[in-house]
Amino acid sequence: MVKRIGDLEELLFASLHDLVFLDYDYLEKYIYVHPEGKSYSKYWISKQMRTMETEGYVKSFPVAKATVQGRDRLVYTLDSKGVQEVKEILGEADWDTRWTQRTPTYIFHSLRMSHVQAVYASLKDDFYRFTEYFSERRAFRNYGEFLTDKEGKKKQPATTVIRPDGAFLLERDVNGQTIKFLFFVELERSRQRIDVTLNKIRRYNEYVRKKAFENDAIFGDGVRVVRVLFISNNDTERNKLCENAKKADTREIEKIGGSLLFATFAEVTTNPYGEIWKSKNSTDPNHLYSLYKKIE
Repeated sequence: MVKRIGDLEELLFASLHDLVFLDYDYLEKYIYVHPEGKSYSKYWISKQMRTMETEGYVKSFPVAKATVQGRDRLVYTLDSKGVQEVKEILGEADWDTRWTQRTPTYIFHSLRMSHVQAVYASLKDDFYRFTEYFSERRAFRNYGEFLTDKEGKKKQPATTVIRPDGAFLLERDVNGQTIKFLFFVELERSRQRIDVTLNKIRRYNEYVRKKAFENDAIFGDGVRVVRVLFISNNDTERNKLCENAKKADTREIEKIGGSLLFATFAEVTTNPYGEIWKSKNSTDPNHLYSLYKKIE
């Protein structure tokens, strides 16, 4: 019997297109969920995925654990018929099969990012509404001015780019106006060198200084505030990152009410809209903020 493609399957294909890799935990929490909020049974989900894999919509493979503490898991990605479905759903499909040929460490990193995206999209906030998530490849921006090469072709320098792990927008209507917060997400590696971190921050500051976020074709108009979320594995790494970030110039980000915010992966995935974030430019380094709270 041919698999029927309904709303859940379309959501799955679109999610795989944006995130490239998904695991069973993601499927159970954010895709195969009844309207009242209860997840479908593990047997039912597994059966659906096996059927779609047999028919060429998705493919799965086990990924060896990235660390000694990690665990092996089954990972899903799009197959040829799934890519074709995405073209029908989204009008286009930006897909390269080489993306699926990644190292286990990269895949685990991507899976963690998928859960960050999903927890913000699935939970509601009292004040701001989640509007859109941007995958790593969509959130990539080049804020440099166009130059003309010897052949007359216009291009931007490769050194004026930001490459977040993802981004998302929150917005709120106030006095007839829509206020948008743009958040870039950096899911930090435990062994990342300080010069790498400082270079990232320098580029974000330059991105804001040049007002590249205004009327952006990807993020749209009306973005008022830009904030960068650094998410660490644990509190020790978060505190070290906070200390390193103090050496960076973020004056342009702060001028528009932005900030560098720091939290742990566990905090973000359990209380995403709560006061869990330390801020680089807070007068009290131990004070915790919510995503959009004014930094003091």
